[in-house]
Amino acid sequence: MKQKPIICLTFDLEEFDLPLEYKQSISDTEQIEITSKGMEALLPMLEKEKISCTFFTTANYAQQKPEQIKQLSALHEIASHSFFHSSFKVSDLKSSKELLQNICGTDIVGFRMPRMAEVNSTDLQNAGYLYDSSLNPTCIPGRYNHLKEQKTVFKKNDLIIFPTTVTPTLRIPLFWLTFKNCSVKWFCKQVQKCLDEYGYVNLYFHPWEFADISNFSLPSYISKNPRMMLDKLQCFINHFKNKAEFTSIREKLDL
Repeated sequence: MKQKPIICLTFDLEEFDLPLEYKQSISDTEQIEITSKGMEALLPMLEKEKISCTFFTTANYAQQKPEQIKQLSALHEIASHSFFHSSFKVSDLKSSKELLQNICGTDIVGFRMPRMAEVNSTDLQNAGYLYDSSLNPTCIPGRYNHLKEQKTVFKKNDLIIFPTTVTPTLRIPLFWLTFKNCSVKWFCKQVQKCLDEYGYVNLYFHPWEFADISNFSLPSYISKNPRMMLDKLQCFINHFKNKAEFTSIREKLDL
């Protein structure tokens, strides 16, 4: 029997610090609570559908919501999203891994850098990670240009690089902004093309997208109705649940 293609749903579980990029104030406490509210909206759907995902979690969020992270780890993969979302030093690689392991009681093998920034593969290996999912092999103006990077899984020495998914020809990123601003029908069509081409997809979102952030003066393409996001994600899952297998990255890579 032909093996089903794989869909990895991944969520960057982080402080909601986005308003700071738009010169708006938001307290540390509010950053955590908005993300937590998004989790409260998102998790019932994932539990109902029995879907295993990967949550790239900042240690800062985890140490403020340890019970939530411990409960998540029973059903989902917890991976590192560094220590803080808005600052970074190399020592954060190891310290975030250790804190998450202490909370979850399981080894943390995956990493994703905040804002998909570059991170040194040797530093990741020295900190004990087995894979990195920080590469978005496309061009995001003002952020990065990775149009020449490999689109599918590869290795740097012994570190597995697991890029987020872009379409085969135009390298359209199939991530949260595309999902939020395009129709579900169009998005599903692009995902199917990628499943046919690659055999898997690696899609990423943020839990705060499922919370009400209308109090902040953010562009509408970011702050659209969170109920709409839930409905769209449910439609996406319904479309593929009999056509593909939803797994965590760790399960997909058999680590």
